Amino acid sequence: MKITKATARRVLEVVDAGLVKGLGRPIPGYMCVEAAVCYAMGLPHSDEPACVSPALRSLKIRLNDANWSSNEARAAGMRKLAILQLGTSENFDEKEFARRVVLFTCNVIVADLFDTFEWGKRHATALREAPDLSMVSEVARTARDAAAYAAYAANAAAAAARKIAGDKVLEIFAEGVAQILISMGVAGVKWLGLLG
Repeated sequence: MKITKATARRVLEVVDAGLVKGLGRPIPGYMCVEAAVCYAMGLPHSDEPACVSPALRSLKIRLNDANWSSNEARAAGMRKLAILQLGTSENFDEKEFARRVVLFTCNVIVADLFDTFEWGKRHATALREAPDLSMVSEVARTARDAAAYAAYAANAAAAAARKIAGDKVLEIFAEGVAQILISMGVAGVKWLGLLG
């Protein structure tokens, strides 16, 4: 199915009705972000829209199901990603995307998490300044208690959210992923003007 401005606008309308944890039901305000895309496109109720990259879809499901303070906060935090994901099923480098998300998570989310522990403060600066994943690995080898940060990026964001500041960390993570997608030139960039 071709993604048009009308399609993107409809996705936003469904997302703005609210998003829930889990697949939900095919009623605006009662479904997850991926089901909202399927609903907006007139597809059967599912969390597998064909227009979205599997890697991005997986990340977004984990982010959608994180512990947001409310369904409204979940929708507000995910609306930009809901638009940017459209069309990523084609010409999208999933490996490069994953590399960038992991590096962002380590540079920002995990570094902030490290700052909350006495043992981690000295490693937080090194993580923030790591230019690539090899440097992140070097920091990990020096921090005996730091192995958990190498986990899947969205899980790290959810853990940081519980430790630090809830929605704020999830919003920072969502915006970081959005900026990665924008820098990769995904097709959904052309619909960002709809965000208002």
